[in-house]
Amino acid sequence: MKLIIFIALLLGSAICFAESVKEVHVERRDIGEVLGKFVMPANIDRKGYVKNEVWRSPKGIYCSVALFETTKNPEEGTFECKSKEGFKAQVSLDCSKNKSSESAVYLFFGQVNYEGENSNFYVWCE
Repeated sequence: MKLIIFIALLLGSAICFAESVKEVHVERRDIGEVLGKFVMPANIDRKGYVKNEVWRSPKGIYCSVALFETTKNPEEGTFECKSKEGFKAQVSLDCSKNKSSESAVYLFFGQVNYEGENSNFYVWCE
């Protein structure tokens, strides 16, 4: 009986995740203007992980978003940007809190004063 309850809870949490998070949105903005938009389906693979590059600058800075399953919260992830020189910035994404553009996580990354080499990023789940 305990095994049946455990399986039902496991399936229920998987169904809740599939219904509650369908996409991860990433917007590049500058002074309120949307410069670019990326929408990633929240299809976690069999290893419990999915990652996609969402932006690359002309000189090689790249940013990616990842979602991963955990036992505590299946709706967690990260957004990170890396430079070719090895610099990196990362923010945590919690889809139970970051549900719209108003509650998005924010990250600025780039080489200041170099056009096209920096950006403001807003990330959320829907």
